[in-house]
Order: sequence, then C-alpha cells, then structure tokens
Amino acid sequence: MLEAEAMRVLLVDDDELIRTVLAELLDNAGYEVVETGDPLDAMGLPEALGPPDVLITDIDLRSQLNGFEVASYAHHLWPKVQVILISGRPADHTRQSLDPRDHYIQKPFSRQRLLGAVERLASEA
Repeated sequence: MLEAEAMRVLLVDDDELIRTVLAELLDNAGYEVVETGDPLDAMGLPEALGPPDVLITDIDLRSQLNGFEVASYAHHLWPKVQVILISGRPADHTRQSLDPRDHYIQKPFSRQRLLGAVERLASEA
C-alpha cells in the first residue's frame, strides 16, 4: 500500500469553492494535491510534476470536456491512474456511462466517504 504522503491526487472541478474545500481536505489527510478548474490544463499539469496516482474530477464541468472525457484521456496518458468521478447526478444514470475502471461518488458526500475511497484506491495500487 502506498503511504498517503506518496500519493499524488489531481483534482479537477470548475467550482472554485468545492475544489478548494476538497483540496484542503485531501491535503490535511496527507495527500499531495494538484488542483485546477480547467480540465484542459489538468492534462498538462503532471508533465512537470509526474503522473497522478488518483484523479478526482467532477462530471459536469463548464468546459469543452466533461468528467468522463477527462477520465478517458487520463487513462490514455497514465494507464495506472485510479479515477473517482463526482457529481450530483443520480447514481443509476451515471453508472451506465462509467468506465469499469472508474469509481463514482454522488454529491453531497461526507469527508469520510471521499477519504475512504481514496484510501481504498491506495491499497489497490
């Protein structure tokens, strides 16, 4: 299992408040967090920093790309990346579009739910 200190999380959410709160939560838990509100920027950020261990992305981004497309592109760039998609969409509708490698958490969610999902992914890495 990877230690939390070693895990890099790439966080993509166009809502600055949500992104800031999630980044602080993950940072306080010991994860290295790289965050952006622009999914196009997200794909270029890790070039200088190294690939992320986990990508957390909102599905409904006000951008040219949605979260499913970000996840697909991330799998192409970094085959070992673990992906968590978050959204307020109903789970049944979202799971139909979900890549089998990816994980889904419906908003609103507790800090324990998010940190538990990241920890489970760390244990699978």
